[in-house]
Amino acid sequence: MASEYWIERERENISREQMKDEEVIKELRRIINVAMEAAEEDIQAFWEKYAKRNKLTKAEAKQRVSQMDVQDFQETAARYVREKNFSDKANRELSTYNTKMYINRQELLMMHLNAHLVAMADDQVKTFQSYLEQAGIDEVARQAGILGVNMAISQATLQSLVGASFHGATWSTRIWGDMEKLRSELDEIINSSIIRGVHPDRFVPRIRERFDVGAYEARRLLITETARVQVESQKLSYEALAGDGEELHYEFVAMMDHRTSRRCRNLNGETFKVSDMKPGINAPPLHPHCRSSTVLSLGEWREDFFAEREGKYTL
Repeated sequence: MASEYWIERERENISREQMKDEEVIKELRRIINVAMEAAEEDIQAFWEKYAKRNKLTKAEAKQRVSQMDVQDFQETAARYVREKNFSDKANRELSTYNTKMYINRQELLMMHLNAHLVAMADDQVKTFQSYLEQAGIDEVARQAGILGVNMAISQATLQSLVGASFHGATWSTRIWGDMEKLRSELDEIINSSIIRGVHPDRFVPRIRERFDVGAYEARRLLITETARVQVESQKLSYEALAGDGEELHYEFVAMMDHRTSRRCRNLNGETFKVSDMKPGINAPPLHPHCRSSTVLSLGEWREDFFAEREGKYTL
């Protein structure tokens, strides 16, 4: 078993990491709000331009747009590409609604909305990538201080760790998948509103709600993936400490309060082989928003080794 001192230090670190997560979550919320506001502006402008007496018929929405309107979109798309330094994935997604030579008004609106959504998803991916990489680097450095070993994570290992699949998909795939679902739902909302002659004042609140769902999903994904990267970094650190043929064990550490899940509560204090350590199975994250962590379970000589460091440990 690990000493109570190190278990409590780990719980303190969990609280600190949660505060770091919240700062990045604010940035993700800002990114999503920018896309939402841009979408609302385009929808309102679309109705103001083409609606008659505040009503837009399906026939009017399906009329072919002018070359000037198409050029306006192309300028918007070019600005995004220029200012955002889009990834290859983002550039492919941007062309999703830009494959036809002749388009109607409704399709042009969706092209504009798609551009905002692609920019949103691409910014999210970049934010995740930067934060998760730093989380891996910081956790290895933290463990080096705890374990009294000299170690650093290579760029290749870091990239592999951050980009790993979890429960059948990578976090970047999930971000783009959520964007595609949002795009499809916006298309459905707008199409049904045009058919029923509904003004934006009545359906834009539904769009805002859908963006709010996206913000919640981004938050959940960030917290879960950060926990995964940190635990994978812990495993690398534990393995670095092991001698030839030596089997080390770790202890599961849960934040014990009214929010603790049954799964984490049941595993709290349990020990497992480091070689068997697997996030989602016997190591965090066990579920979305998981706040648990691990500590190395020490043998007798290691208890003495770390006893010398108690009170001297700093982050």
